[in-house]
Amino acid sequence: MEINGVGYPAIIVKSIDESVEFYRKLGATVLYGEPNRDDPESVQLLLNLGADNFLMLIGPRDPAFKLADASLGAGSMQYITLNVTTQFMDQAFFELSNAGIQGSEEIRRGYERLIFLEDPNGVLLLLVAWAVEPPPGISRARILARAAQFREEAGEPFIEEAHLSRAIAEVQATS
Repeated sequence: MEINGVGYPAIIVKSIDESVEFYRKLGATVLYGEPNRDDPESVQLLLNLGADNFLMLIGPRDPAFKLADASLGAGSMQYITLNVTTQFMDQAFFELSNAGIQGSEEIRRGYERLIFLEDPNGVLLLLVAWAVEPPPGISRARILARAAQFREEAGEPFIEEAHLSRAIAEVQATS
């Protein structure tokens, strides 16, 4: 198995607005925000921290809602993603079994292919590959920003594979 780097940590925050403001002061930009597919009461925003480094913020949709300050409450890390190739994802069940690692079945969500694992300490890990692999040297941040624009223009809640494919083609054509 070959990991291509850390995708992004996902942290739970008390206030999306306050957290975005804080990270913007540090130089981060919001690539996109969408409803949290696992929790309809929360939203998630993907921030670009420069180059192709990302941070996911997960927080309440309603600013008046208060999260508990406890384990898996505000300020905790929900999970961390590890980037893998689409080729690995095609063979993931076999590869993980051979390594003695148990993971979930592959889950396809929008433009991502996911496998959930836990490390020996109970840290939730997600192996992530994009449904469509961009050509080498093309900025993933630029692709995601354009895919988010396509999603918004279509009035859709989530970035899907079609948005990503269209963004890859456009960014590749203009690079």
